[in-house]
Amino acid sequence: MHEDLIGYLLGALEPHEMRRVAQWLEDDPAARQELEAIEKLLRPLEQTYEPSKSPPQDLIAKTLAALPPGPSQSVSKSEVHMEDERADVGSCDLVDLPKLEPSLGNAGGRGYGWTDWLGAAAAAVVMLTVIIPALAAGRLEARKTACQDHLRQFGTAITQYVSHSPQERMPAVAETGREAFAGVFMIRLNEAGLLTDPDLRWCPSLDQPPNIEAALTDLASVPSLDDIHDAPVDRLRQMQQYAGGQYAYNLGVIEEDRLKSPRFESRASFAVMSDAPLPGITGTTQHGKLVGHNGTGINVLYEDGRVRFIPLAALETMPDHPLLNHRGEVEAGVSVDDATLAPSWRPPFVNVRQR
Repeated sequence: MHEDLIGYLLGALEPHEMRRVAQWLEDDPAARQELEAIEKLLRPLEQTYEPSKSPPQDLIAKTLAALPPGPSQSVSKSEVHMEDERADVGSCDLVDLPKLEPSLGNAGGRGYGWTDWLGAAAAAVVMLTVIIPALAAGRLEARKTACQDHLRQFGTAITQYVSHSPQERMPAVAETGREAFAGVFMIRLNEAGLLTDPDLRWCPSLDQPPNIEAALTDLASVPSLDDIHDAPVDRLRQMQQYAGGQYAYNLGVIEEDRLKSPRFESRASFAVMSDAPLPGITGTTQHGKLVGHNGTGINVLYEDGRVRFIPLAALETMPDHPLLNHRGEVEAGVSVDDATLAPSWRPPFVNVRQR
């Protein structure tokens, strides 16, 4: 049964298998202990990951500064000829000879001439122009991978949430009121005991909001539904904005003429979450680097548990745009198969009262 427990942790089981394992864990204390032991063994794999650091901005300047200094003066052919003649006189005369730098054309000389120095500098610059983009690309790839890992962990939590839902539905965004924002998705996972680390909601590709530590220190943890309902208006706005962190969540779908949370059906084309929330999306327009990983694309978690990286240019050609509904709006899906993702503060519809 070890495989079942690992599959349960990773969200790799079918919904009916998740329910079976959940019931087993509820009935068997030994199974719960074994699950906890497996989780402890897997946790170091998450904690040891560190994205690559960017190269320092002054790397080229430091490299050029480390090159040997150029010759202070050039040496004429006549001086080199005089040096050769005086060298024949004898070793007793060598103590008075001046120390000359090798000439530009002296292939057997010691040290650097101007040609050598310029060649080394040019080679260093060429190498850096090749290395720095590779380092930047590696850093971008590392952050993309870290985001994908976060989304897979969310996928595991969502699968576990669904297995306990009577109708196998995902966390619900309310149609109106204080729970009518996409980030309530995260609060429901947390209150179900399925969010192991609140910091997962901060995307590795983005900096945390600067006012989190100053004005919103208590939002280092995910607020509860009671906090949402008891908060004054200004505080409520902040909670709605930051509760879901820097990820986008499914706003729900219209089913039987009402807004409902999507029923979990393991669909390969139904988007559940994405990273790098979307301040640059207005209707169907993407504004460069405001969206995704340096303007390249976004990671999307689908209902079947897969995480795909989608280039921004490919979004418009997809049958079901993950960030817009079938009407081209950032609102709830117009049908049960129409997925729309939105950042934490977004309501399911534009004209919705959120308090």
